Amino acid sequence: MPNMDAKEILHPKIWLLIVAIGHTLATILPVLSENGLDMGKTEVEYAVWRIVSLIIPMVFIALTFTKEIQAKLATVIAGPVWVMFVVWIALEGFETLLIPPLVLWGILALSGLLHGNFQEMMSGTDAVAEASE
Repeated sequence: MPNMDAKEILHPKIWLLIVAIGHTLATILPVLSENGLDMGKTEVEYAVWRIVSLIIPMVFIALTFTKEIQAKLATVIAGPVWVMFVVWIALEGFETLLIPPLVLWGILALSGLLHGNFQEMMSGTDAVAEASE
């Protein structure tokens, strides 16, 4: 087996798909299998909303964009979700049920940070600011 470093393991395309599949299996399918597509139920409405607002965009990003764009969008999507879980734990207390989503969303955000080429973006911003002075 070839040597794999963290950057190879944390490829944003792979983690976008892993989190999309995990999120679907853990939070969407159980609700829909229990309630069907009864849009009169709040849980079903939220499940459909998560499909439209998270799952479809994450799969689309993973399958259509370049790695750098995937990484930047993964950071933008997963970073706030991970922070939300951290705040939730801080306010409500730690529950083992929150470990899988905390880890998965955290790894997705980390994959975005590792591959997003943010250093180049920041140095470009600095150069624009200096040129305008």
